[in-house]
Amino acid sequence: MESLRPFILELLQKSGQLLVERQEKAISSVKKPHDLVTDADMASEKLIIEAIRAKFPGHKIYSEESPRAHDDLFAPCAWIIDPLDGTNNYAYGFPIWGISIAYAENGELKAGGIAYPLQGIYLLAEKGEGAWEHKLDATSGKMGKPKKLRVSSRSILSSSMILVCAHLNSEQGEEHLAGLGRVAKQVFNVRTLGSAVFNLGFVACGLADGCVEFKLQPYDGAAGALLIREAGGQATNLSGKEWKLDMPDMLCSNKLIHSQLMHAVGWKVR
Repeated sequence: MESLRPFILELLQKSGQLLVERQEKAISSVKKPHDLVTDADMASEKLIIEAIRAKFPGHKIYSEESPRAHDDLFAPCAWIIDPLDGTNNYAYGFPIWGISIAYAENGELKAGGIAYPLQGIYLLAEKGEGAWEHKLDATSGKMGKPKKLRVSSRSILSSSMILVCAHLNSEQGEEHLAGLGRVAKQVFNVRTLGSAVFNLGFVACGLADGCVEFKLQPYDGAAGALLIREAGGQATNLSGKEWKLDMPDMLCSNKLIHSQLMHAVGWKVR
């Protein structure tokens, strides 16, 4: 198969433009407690899915805002999509939200991309081909020369910046809070951004040394996991097993601090 990166980049740019244009007028509704969905989520998803079905009519699609089947994640050809990650941020006007699109074959990640539309940044990866940042020039409106991504080089946990996504309002909120506290005591500092694609993308870019996602969906983590691995990092579940699409949590890092961070989280084996 030809490289999927140009196609994924095109989808990210088009859906990103749509979301930027709609943010101020987006209509929000409550999907579940403490979790919003907007009409912009739906429009972004429709754009992405229609383009994939037109180009690859036989491929399965696993997307956040559409009916989906677990088995589709492990189909011969599957697309895993989050048309708007960080919806709560988006709805409140925070500029920390993005898009995630990944492609997998029989559960193995082959290609993926993340977009930060407000910042004009697009992160792309392909299995065995590395991870790259594409950035729009604000003056010319043209895409600059791609920059190869590498994870950070810090090897001491106490000097590391760690991003954390803890769902404190969920049924596991107390457990997540306890894990967050254990991590915070052993690292330089923690940050909570409210968007998995920012958390994972920042690790791939070397802007953070690791990330702990106490709870996430396949569409939250798929593209980010591939980006981190192709940038030289590591993505596992909280117990240290290589992260797969049906795992409900993730720990990722620059690889150098991985075991230290896993022990700091102190997660009980599920």
